[in-house]
Amino acid sequence: MKSKIVPLAIVLMLVGLLIMGWRASAQLESVPGGFGLYGYGARGAGMGNAAGAITTGRIAALYNPALAPFQSEHQVYTSHAFLSLDRSVEYISYTKNLVLRHKGARHFGDDPDIQSIAGVSFSWVRAGVSNIDGRDADGFKTGELSTFENQFSLTVANRFSDRFSIGLNFKFYYSQLYQDVSSSGFGFDIGALYTLFPRFTIGVITQELVSKYEWDTSKLYGVQNGNQTTNDFARHYRIAGSYLWPDSSITIGAEVDVTSRKTTFARLGAEYRIVPQVVVRAGIDQLEFTDSGMEPRPSFGFTVWKPLASFVLDITYAFIVEPVAPSSTHVLSIIVLL
Repeated sequence: MKSKIVPLAIVLMLVGLLIMGWRASAQLESVPGGFGLYGYGARGAGMGNAAGAITTGRIAALYNPALAPFQSEHQVYTSHAFLSLDRSVEYISYTKNLVLRHKGARHFGDDPDIQSIAGVSFSWVRAGVSNIDGRDADGFKTGELSTFENQFSLTVANRFSDRFSIGLNFKFYYSQLYQDVSSSGFGFDIGALYTLFPRFTIGVITQELVSKYEWDTSKLYGVQNGNQTTNDFARHYRIAGSYLWPDSSITIGAEVDVTSRKTTFARLGAEYRIVPQVVVRAGIDQLEFTDSGMEPRPSFGFTVWKPLASFVLDITYAFIVEPVAPSSTHVLSIIVLL
C-alpha cells in the first residue's frame, strides 16, 4: 500500500506547488465554443481535463477522437455541470468499439486474428445561461432571457495495432443569443495516439478546425441597421501523455495546449484506485506559460461503481475551484456500461 500512495502523493505535491506558483485572470471560455474547456464529464474534469491520452477507464472521445476504439463495452455517459451565475453545461454520449477480424493478421499481441479495432461515439453538449434580466430601452423589465450553445458530434476512429490509433470528431454547432439571433456551423477535430512503450501513451490532437459562427441581426434590427458578423473558434493544438502504474492502480495524465488566441497552457491530473470500486482523483487545468491572464483551476473528484443485474453503474463527481467566478463548479456524472 505504501508503494502505491507515495507516487500519487508526489504528483499531488507538484499540483500544490503549481497552484501556488501560477496566477492570472482572464478566461478562454468567453470565446465561441469555449464551454468545451469545462471538459466532458466528471472523470476528466476531476483530473484537470488532462485526459487526451488516457486509454483506460471510462472514455470521453471528445478529448481525443482516437480514444473511441478503447471503449469495449456499450457506454452511456451523462453529465451535468452546476456553475455559478445561472450557467450550466450538460454532456451526453454513447461510445462503443467494433473488433474487425482477419485470420493471421497479427496486428495485436493479445489476439493474432484481430485486423483492427474501430470505434464510434455520438455526443451532445449543451451550455447555457438562464435567468437573464430583460429590460427595454427605458429600463422597464420585459421578462427573463436565456442563451445557449449546442454541439452535436460524431466520432469515428480506428486502432490499427497495439500501438497506433487515429480518429476524427465531426461537429455541428447551433447557438442562440436572442430571439431571431442564432447561428450554426460545422467543424472537426483530428487526433492520434501512439504507445511508446507498455503503459506510456502519447497523443496529438487538433481541435476546432474551420469551426465558426456567422451572425446576422437584420431580422432583429432591420436590413439597414442589422450587421453580419463572423466569430472564429479558438483552434487548439494539444500534446498529451499518460502513464498507467504497473499494478493499474494509478493513472497519470498531462497535456500542453497551444491555441490560436496566442495562449499556451498545461494540464496535469492523476487518479488512484483505493479499492476496485472506488477511485479518487485530483488535477489542475490552465497552467499558463504565456501572459494572457488565465488563472489555474484545480479540481478534485471520485468515482464509485457497482455491477448490477445486467449492467455496471458508475457515479462520478468533480469539484472545480473557480478562480474568477463567485463560487466553485460541481460536476455530476452517471455512466452505464452494458
